Amino acid sequence: MSDNWNTYFTSIDDKPASILLDLEPWVNRSDEMLIHLYRLSVTLNEPNENGLTSNMEASILYDIEDSIHDSLDSNYMFVGRITTDGKRDFFYYTDHVDGSKLENIAEKFLENYKYSINCIEEQKPRAFYHEFLYPNKSEWHRMGNRELVDKLIELGDNLEKSRSVNHWIYFSSEESCNYFKEKVQKDRFQIEDQVIQDDKYSLRISRNDFVQLHAINEVTDYLVSVAQQFHGDYDGWETQVIKEQEGFSNRLKRLLKSKK
Repeated sequence: MSDNWNTYFTSIDDKPASILLDLEPWVNRSDEMLIHLYRLSVTLNEPNENGLTSNMEASILYDIEDSIHDSLDSNYMFVGRITTDGKRDFFYYTDHVDGSKLENIAEKFLENYKYSINCIEEQKPRAFYHEFLYPNKSEWHRMGNRELVDKLIELGDNLEKSRSVNHWIYFSSEESCNYFKEKVQKDRFQIEDQVIQDDKYSLRISRNDFVQLHAINEVTDYLVSVAQQFHGDYDGWETQVIKEQEGFSNRLKRLLKSKK
C-alpha cells in the first residue's frame, strides 16, 4: 500500500460510479505475494438518487472502513473501492486462500448492513486491478482536471468566465498530427504552436472554454479520444487565473469601514 491515492468518477453499466484507488499498491516488494483478490460488497442503506452515498451515510461508512482496515493485518492489502448502483465494494489482495479473517471482521463492524464477500478469480495476477479499477486515459485526465480546477478556486477564480485554454498533444508522425489538426479545427480549436524534434511532433492548440469541472472534463474527453484516433497522446492543459474584480461600491464600503 502506498500514500498515492486518488478518486475519479466514471460510469459502470451506464450508472454513475465513484472509485477510490491506490495508484501504487505494490510499491513494497513484500506485497507481491498478496495474490488472492477478495471483494467485500456492502449494500447502502440510504443511497442518493444517483446510487452513490449521501453525506451522512458516507461519514458512517468512513468510520466502519477505518475500523475494518485497522483490524486487518499486513497479510491484507486494501487497494480501492467502488461506489455505484447502491453498493460500495472494497477490494483486498491477500496471501490467504480463504477469506475467513475478512468475514469475521466484516461481521463485527457491518452488523447494520447487508454485505457479501467473494473471491475474484484473475486470469493473471493483478489483472482485475489494472483492467477494471485503474483509470483509463480519459479518467486519468479527469483526476488531473479536478486538481487544476481546485487550484484555480484556491487562487480566487470563481470559474464563472470562459477563457482561452491551451492544450498539448504529441504525435510520432507528421501525418497523424495533420489529421488531428484538421479534425479539431472543425471544432473551433486554434493551432498555436507546432514543434518537431527527434521525429516527435508537439502540438499546442487553444479554444475559449469554461473550466468548471464538468465542462473541462468534456473537453479533455474529446481531445483524448481524437488524439487516440490518430495515434497521438494528449498531455494536458493550462489556463489563466481570472479573479473577480471588486466593484466600486464594495471598495468604497471597505475604505469607509477602515477609517472608523
